[in-house]
Amino acid sequence: MDYPLHSPDFYVNDPAPAYRELRRRSPVHWTDANGGFWAITRYADIKWISSRPDLFSSARGVMMPNPDAPSGNRRPMLISTDPPRHGALRKLVSKGFTPRQINAMEPDIRDIVRGALDRAEAGVDLEFAEGVVAPVPTRIIANLLGAPYQDWEQFRTWSDAVVGAADPDITLTPGEALGALTQYFQHLIELREAGGTNDLISILLEAEVDGERLSQEEILAFLHLLLIAGNETTRNLISMGTLILINHPEQLRKLVHDPGLIPTAVEEMLRWITPATHMTRYATEDVPFRDKVIKKDQAVVMLYGAANRDEEVFGDDAEQFVVTRKPNPHLAFGIGEHACLGMSLARLEARVFFEELLARFPHIELAGEVSRMRSAMAPGVRRMHVRLSAATTKKAVHR
Repeated sequence: MDYPLHSPDFYVNDPAPAYRELRRRSPVHWTDANGGFWAITRYADIKWISSRPDLFSSARGVMMPNPDAPSGNRRPMLISTDPPRHGALRKLVSKGFTPRQINAMEPDIRDIVRGALDRAEAGVDLEFAEGVVAPVPTRIIANLLGAPYQDWEQFRTWSDAVVGAADPDITLTPGEALGALTQYFQHLIELREAGGTNDLISILLEAEVDGERLSQEEILAFLHLLLIAGNETTRNLISMGTLILINHPEQLRKLVHDPGLIPTAVEEMLRWITPATHMTRYATEDVPFRDKVIKKDQAVVMLYGAANRDEEVFGDDAEQFVVTRKPNPHLAFGIGEHACLGMSLARLEARVFFEELLARFPHIELAGEVSRMRSAMAPGVRRMHVRLSAATTKKAVHR
């Protein structure tokens, strides 16, 4: 029994049946693809590995092993830093993501979402994924960084190239995109150093813990991570979430009738979609694990999407999409010290988007085939034509 877990095509198709089989028959599963790695599919196992950075290191990168990936010096990102340095970096970077700062962004986020939805017209077919959804997280991040409006769309091009490099629609290479991003971010940093503002870059420049500040290299690394991870995963969450609601009309009706359910629905979308399919760690020593032994330096790929359907945690309806699901301890944002720093922002963006979308257009249906993005890390919807319809107002009956 083996599955092409390294292939983008595996994630374009529905991986749930393979995940289910792996959880049942081979929860710690070795595959020879891409030089070999262990695939972990059970919730409890992923939770345990995530809690042991002494045994499973992030320092060699968190992407699935890929011999075709460009080699060279990697920028030292927060996501690929081990303790104790990781804790110090996270404290500094978190200065820009306090609950107060995230909550203060809601009016701007709502304006950006409304602007995107203004492009939609009731009863008219439109391309939804690229035309309506994709600009939203890019513009939100650009606004967070204080980037000029005219640069916002360029952000999306660079981000697509870095994350969706396997997609045939993307011609810019990851190296070219990273180079362009670095130059642009350096320009923004230089502007902020000359005169402070209240955007995220200024906050990062001023952040200090125990007399220590972030270096420019560390700020650049974090900005890359924010744009790439925050843009792609949130875009895929919203596009795929819309598709899920279309495919589950009874759940869509629940949200239309009770918008107060949208926050719990967003959590269920995160569980069901799992926008980042996996994270990888490397064993620092031989580790006995269930009935296997993970050898030192072997890659361990934690398949979050498999864990988010684990029947031992989510019950007999783990394979069902239920917008009222509580509790919902999904692993879509990871867990432990490397849990996603931007999770509150992602939740806010998704909540606001679906509040605004369903208030305007409570009826949503597909108007053509769905084209998927090929990516082993962040598969999503490339194009999706839909037809949105406004609420029909019932005429009053006079008696």
